[in-house]
Amino acid sequence: MTTFADGLQQYGGMPVGNDFMVSKMFSTPIKGRAWFVDTSYGGNGAGKSPKTAFSTMQRAFDNVQSGDVIYFVGKVTEQLVTPVQVFDVTVVGCGNRPRHADATPDGGNHAASQWGPPATGAVAAQATVRVLQQGWKFVNILFTAVDANAACVEVVRNAGAGDLERDASHASMIGCRFAGTGIGIRSGVAGLFTEIVFNVEVANCDFNNMTTAMSGISGNGWKIHHNRFWDNTNHIVMSLQKSHIYENMLATFTTLSVALTGGSGTCFVTKNYLSGTYAAPQYSVSGSSDEWAGNFNTIAGGITVADPA
Repeated sequence: MTTFADGLQQYGGMPVGNDFMVSKMFSTPIKGRAWFVDTSYGGNGAGKSPKTAFSTMQRAFDNVQSGDVIYFVGKVTEQLVTPVQVFDVTVVGCGNRPRHADATPDGGNHAASQWGPPATGAVAAQATVRVLQQGWKFVNILFTAVDANAACVEVVRNAGAGDLERDASHASMIGCRFAGTGIGIRSGVAGLFTEIVFNVEVANCDFNNMTTAMSGISGNGWKIHHNRFWDNTNHIVMSLQKSHIYENMLATFTTLSVALTGGSGTCFVTKNYLSGTYAAPQYSVSGSSDEWAGNFNTIAGGITVADPA
């Protein structure tokens, strides 16, 4: 970790020669600053180092600018909306693996990285975090939602133009866990944010015991891969188009596993393990141009060669 004269800290080796100027450019207030949140030990510091960490994610959101990174540890208990006109921020949970930040036994909440609603005063049906602008990334975080109608992470887009556009396209959820009641990841909100969200990637995440792991009124060019889904009422219920769902473990579910009804087609669903009966409505296409060949299932022969019907 390198500390520069301006008080900002960046991780990595000390730059050498001309590389110093390049690396320094990425530590200026223009882009690439690192912010720190520690819900157990943080306070009213400047948030620029672990020793001066903020105690809330809201403080980090109040300061973050496009291209910055937020590192956090502990249990964030806030329902937040990302700042307007702030793009390409990475939020990193610094725990070993996404798990509940439990206060019992003593100390169990200090090193985990969980983000959920407040214990009291939470707003019903409101997302834990709503993303308003492009390029946000969430890494190694356990997310929980306030109730069955709320999302953990909500990526949205409106019909505004110029600086009035709210568009969470190109978001990423990498190595996160979504657990408990509610919706893991939701794209769009009916009647409010109804435009298509593009090119979202969901990779190496776990979804378990959710009302619906992933849902959405629209999505184009999504990549959903190398995730595990189990014991959800519904796994993926989205109106997708031109999207790829591949190499996921889609285990036990109650009602729907992969239901893409309402999308405009050209989705590729392949190399997944699909539990349950390979037929509608448990599995349904977004259009006749979908391709569902090459999935593993208990059908005769073990591998799908046609769309579910």
